[in-house]
Amino acid sequence: MKCQYFPPVLLLLCILPWAGLHAQTDVAGSRDHPLLTRYPGSSITWYETEKYFEYDLATGPIAGYRYIAERDTVAGQVYRIYYEVPSTKEEVSIGEVYIDYKRAMEQAGITILTESLIPDGGGNKIGSPQWIGIALAGQQPAGGSPASKLFAGTATSGGTFTLVGQLVRPEGTTYVAIYGERHSQDLIGYLVDIIEVTPAETGLVSLDPDYLANELEAKGSISIYGIEFDFDSATLRESSRPVLEQIAAYLTQYPDKKLYVVGHTDMSGTLKYNRTLSHDRAAAVVRALETDHGIATGRLLPDGVAFLSPKAANDTEDGRALNRRVELVLRQN
Repeated sequence: MKCQYFPPVLLLLCILPWAGLHAQTDVAGSRDHPLLTRYPGSSITWYETEKYFEYDLATGPIAGYRYIAERDTVAGQVYRIYYEVPSTKEEVSIGEVYIDYKRAMEQAGITILTESLIPDGGGNKIGSPQWIGIALAGQQPAGGSPASKLFAGTATSGGTFTLVGQLVRPEGTTYVAIYGERHSQDLIGYLVDIIEVTPAETGLVSLDPDYLANELEAKGSISIYGIEFDFDSATLRESSRPVLEQIAAYLTQYPDKKLYVVGHTDMSGTLKYNRTLSHDRAAAVVRALETDHGIATGRLLPDGVAFLSPKAANDTEDGRALNRRVELVLRQN
């Protein structure tokens, strides 16, 4: 059987003869993202989406022990789709999947931020198994899921690839990160992560006591948006009250918990000035919770770190908005 060739990851696909032989059923509830579809013969074996997710996007080389310096936090609606292609090297090479996705990204107007195809091994180069493990260290798919194969290692030396790109449109910015490997002689797997950036304010999830408890127990800290201050001051605005009430509800429901309340700023102004401002804002939050909501003195300790722990780059308003926040950190004593 012959068929005309089209870039396989464009919306109109030409299904190659071998694809039908290996067709599988997608995991329930999954779907392709409308920005990019799948390589022919692929099936979705793991799928996850979250309304607001802070994604640690790596674009540079390994710069130290398990450390990539060139990375940024992008936040918004995230789609994580893991595909598997049951095929031998003779049927499909890892390079074919890489080249077709690269072509499709470019044709969609996506600017490639970093890319790499490594046919064998790769050491610690961008796109190598070691690099992918570090790049995704903070957001690995759950252990035991099919997508965890990306971190399980492979003895086949079948090659890996990485593509990271950015699409800027009037309706917002979208990031695409694709990580692929030949996992075995007859299986290629690749993870497509798509992050549709939204401002921090739209990421306000319900801060009910159970949600706060789960996040603090799992991560040790949580970023809080929606606590607002007058410009260049530590005076709380009335608009902050609903968020403070939710934090107070958590503290009331879990009376044994103690927290650090840590203020964060963007990079406007000097470090010394912002240290003071961030501490004063954290102290204002503590006072409000103690005075207006009856939280016992001593359960909350304020501090401020200025702009020393950013969530994003400070060269855009969205990035600065992510950096201006209050974080709650669990105390052990």
